Amino acid sequence: MPRFIYKAKKGPGKIIEGTIDAETRDKAISQLIGKGYVPIQVKEETKGRSKTKNPHSSFKFSSRIRPIDVTLFTQQLTSLVRSKVSLLESIGILLRQTENKHMKDILSDVYAELKDGKSLSDSLNKYPKVFSPLYINMVRAGEFGGVLENSLIRLDKFREEEEEMRSTVTSALAYPIFIVIVGIITIIVLITFAVPRLTVLFEESQQALPFVTKVMISIGTKMKNYWYWLVIILSGMFFMFKRRGISDKEKIVLDKLRLKIPVFGVMIKKASLARFARSFGVLLGASIPVIQAIRIAILTLDNQIFKRALEKVEKSIVDGAPLAKSIESSSYFPPFMVNMIAVGEKGGNLEGVLLEVAHSYEREVRKMIKIITSLLEPAIILVMGLIVGFIVFAMLLPIFEINLAVR
Repeated sequence: MPRFIYKAKKGPGKIIEGTIDAETRDKAISQLIGKGYVPIQVKEETKGRSKTKNPHSSFKFSSRIRPIDVTLFTQQLTSLVRSKVSLLESIGILLRQTENKHMKDILSDVYAELKDGKSLSDSLNKYPKVFSPLYINMVRAGEFGGVLENSLIRLDKFREEEEEMRSTVTSALAYPIFIVIVGIITIIVLITFAVPRLTVLFEESQQALPFVTKVMISIGTKMKNYWYWLVIILSGMFFMFKRRGISDKEKIVLDKLRLKIPVFGVMIKKASLARFARSFGVLLGASIPVIQAIRIAILTLDNQIFKRALEKVEKSIVDGAPLAKSIESSSYFPPFMVNMIAVGEKGGNLEGVLLEVAHSYEREVRKMIKIITSLLEPAIILVMGLIVGFIVFAMLLPIFEINLAVR
């Protein structure tokens, strides 16, 4: 596993240096933040990589725990803590009633850690692929400030909003995806089963076939004879891609392309701005310092272009510039967001302003999703209809010609 050399702030003025093992630079930063440090510099060590592996760094159940499972856990834990049930007893109750086997394994370990006197944040920090840096630091801030209940309430609200946005996108795309799948299956059935059967009829007639019919027969024959090669190639590409992963340079190129897609690029940008504003606002509401909060918020984002822009903002803040001025220097942030943050800074209500900005952009994203899906559904139906119609026309055309020849 790679080893990273870091320089970080511990407390108001103490700067520490050291090394840390992690799979990537982002995960190294996440671990440092999880320990309560504010990273200043993190770079990979070129020599002497450590071979020891953290058993929790690649937690084998993480892919089997859905975001909704974490949201449900947060909701239930919040309800129990608000009811003045002790933290240890709350985890015990959730452990007994959780149906997800993998979540149960995590809660069992957390329960044992709490019994040994460890904090909830340290126990959850062992599972970085399940609980995000934002989640861990919100819990830690609540524990240190003696306001765990308030932190859990904020987390519950945050995850509820995230789940609602995810649900909006999923439900909006469900029907178009269903139409595409049905259309593709219909086309494959027509080309591989209907076309070969009609080919026999055409061969018996010994009549010259139209060009489009010859093309369809050729495609159908090749698909029927060589379909397994397509499956092998696609499967090989999938497993190779999954094993190798995507490099940072490739992610940057892909994110640039996504942002340039008409309509969709604007929607992706607004969704990223909304996610950052909500994450940043929630962290500030938990009394986490601005620099540490912005670093944690960066780790919650997927878009590399946006991450790079925010890293420059973070550096500018470390150098002493105000937040609004730092954000204004980046072309990624629209004037509306810059002005709102400037007002929030001056009025001492930055948390509330950020949450309002997030709500505004989320509302715009939902409207755009509705407009896009309302246009996308008929467009997909039209395209699929044209393709199927072309196939049917190509097959029926020679039949009509045969009938005319007989007459």
